[in-house]
Amino acid sequence: MTAAPNNHARETQRIAERCRALGLFVWRTDPQGQIEATPDEPANLGRWLASPQVAALVTQAASSLDDQSPAQIIAPIEGLWLLAVPSHAGRRLQSWTIAMGAAPGFFGSAAFRALCSKCDAGASAVESQWRAAGTFNDTEASRLLRCLSWLHEDLRQLSEETSKTEAFGGQLAESYEEISLLYRLGRSLNEVAHPQKFVDLACTELQATLPYRWVAACFVNDRDAARAMAGTTSFAGKLPMDPALFSARAIEVIASLDNDTPRILSGDLCAALDPSTRQIPVHPVIHDEMIVGVIMAGGKHGADTQVGSADTKLLDAAAGYLGILLDNAFLYDDQQIMFVGTLEALTASIDAKDPYTCGHSQRVAELADALARAHGLEPAHAERIRLAGVVHDVGKIGVPEAVLCKTGRLTAEEFEQIKQHPEIGYQILKDIPQFSDLLPGVLYHHERYDGNGYPRKLRGLDIPLMAR
Repeated sequence: MTAAPNNHARETQRIAERCRALGLFVWRTDPQGQIEATPDEPANLGRWLASPQVAALVTQAASSLDDQSPAQIIAPIEGLWLLAVPSHAGRRLQSWTIAMGAAPGFFGSAAFRALCSKCDAGASAVESQWRAAGTFNDTEASRLLRCLSWLHEDLRQLSEETSKTEAFGGQLAESYEEISLLYRLGRSLNEVAHPQKFVDLACTELQATLPYRWVAACFVNDRDAARAMAGTTSFAGKLPMDPALFSARAIEVIASLDNDTPRILSGDLCAALDPSTRQIPVHPVIHDEMIVGVIMAGGKHGADTQVGSADTKLLDAAAGYLGILLDNAFLYDDQQIMFVGTLEALTASIDAKDPYTCGHSQRVAELADALARAHGLEPAHAERIRLAGVVHDVGKIGVPEAVLCKTGRLTAEEFEQIKQHPEIGYQILKDIPQFSDLLPGVLYHHERYDGNGYPRKLRGLDIPLMAR
């Protein structure tokens, strides 16, 4: 057949291939009898089958049938059989398969010779090619019709089952992508100290999984509501405009939301964000029953450019994860505030004992932080060194005030008591998990490069970096 098969005609294409092996030539017509596909045969037989006169016989036969007509044999010329089999999708007639066969006597008829002369095909050549393919009598034609009907029904059912299997396979692949994405995001939910990393990852993973040109997450510019994410916009892919302008318009979208229900932007709001797309799914990010941000996607591409349920499910799950992350990040912030407050209380207790060194720990902390950053350490590492500076002298709590606050020269014995404060500080802090990485700075901050420090007389690079 000359026409390429499509979804609804796949079974007819298969029938055409099988019928050709049996000596039948197949046309496909629409329900009104208009030809959609013709036999593909070479030379004289091909010209005969493709001629307007033969096409008229097929069209007249198909147009004489209706939606309720069963499979049947039509004989437009004596000795020429047209086996008509309907193809349905549910109750709806989609097409007719018309298979042509001939009896041996047909080739000696005046009608056959007339058809050959009108299409400029040699009668003897057409007959020779046709007889080589096969001929039938009326009994064989009836049996062929029954077999053709059974074959058509079997292939129809097979086509339906194949479509279902393909659809199910597509759903499985889609579900696998969804589960994989959610698993990767779930594993990253511990980024409470760095929520920006998680938000960037969520946008990147979604844009890689979903057929969208861009995915973005935008948060309100309210430190109390969104903490570290306040006023930020993360995105993956190619935004339709300058990021600063996009962020401003995304904030307008957040302001337009009156509840936490996901929505699909269209019209002016959609055009303001991305003039090249008709729909933008928007999923609110909720914290403490407030909308603190949104995650959205635009520029859907592929065969289906409408926002689908698979898209919204993934975006909604990601928005839920972002809400959970913010909840955890807020708890982490609160914990950090309490932690820093504890450090400041410890420092204050030292200052209260020794007014002479008031502010010393804070100055050490600031200098240590500046040195760490100048040395090229990561900001997070420098921050831990700063905290070590805050608590490095906490052990002075265990030194008698008479010694600690003495204004005159210390005796050797008193100096030995002073030298105990790094060990005392270490013992105070060693069982607190949050202080574990600060302990080298507390214990070794009086070591010296020449080895004349205390308490371990370490020298050079043997002294831990934090203490140095």
